[in-house]
Amino acid sequence: MDAFDKPWPGAGTGGAPALDFVNTLDWRGRVPPVELLHGFPDLVRWARTVGILSTGEASALRAWAEAHPRVAARALAESILVREVIAEIFQAVVQGEAVPAAPLARLDSTCRESLALRVLRPAGGGVAWEWRAADPSRPEPSRPALAVALDAARILTSAECERVRSCGDPECGWFFLDTSRNHSRRWCNMESCGNRNKVRRFYRRQRG
Repeated sequence: MDAFDKPWPGAGTGGAPALDFVNTLDWRGRVPPVELLHGFPDLVRWARTVGILSTGEASALRAWAEAHPRVAARALAESILVREVIAEIFQAVVQGEAVPAAPLARLDSTCRESLALRVLRPAGGGVAWEWRAADPSRPEPSRPALAVALDAARILTSAECERVRSCGDPECGWFFLDTSRNHSRRWCNMESCGNRNKVRRFYRRQRG
């Protein structure tokens, strides 16, 4: 099976596409952190897994990127910049600090770009936002980053913003929405970071 067709590991942990996108930089608290987006196909695979791209859109974008590697590489680099802008903003939110002006301005600019590619259309008796139909010969390479920018803005301007957390493991650095009943979720994943830190505490007690 082509690795491209497999689901992105850890997708859904963040509880929102914007937070899952930030989590594509692993071990954010380590030096150096671990980059998971090694190439443009990784970005497309991630976007398809979280539902930003349909299977057909992802395949078309992958094929386009193979024919335009330099443009695709620039699109990946720009997407990573958007990711780090979002990460900086949510890190401030988690720490209870004022949102930094420069990253917020960059997010605002990306959201404005996103809205230019959206259109209101009838949907199920109502109205919904949809992405404008892409030219099949040239899919929009910035689509994943534009979509997560809008999702980040949605979180920041809603009650969900108060539920944004970062993993209790200082080396992990993954973000998530705490939807637990008493808002006490501490780990991005209990089976990984949670258990690892339990083992660490056990050995510290034993050695102490």
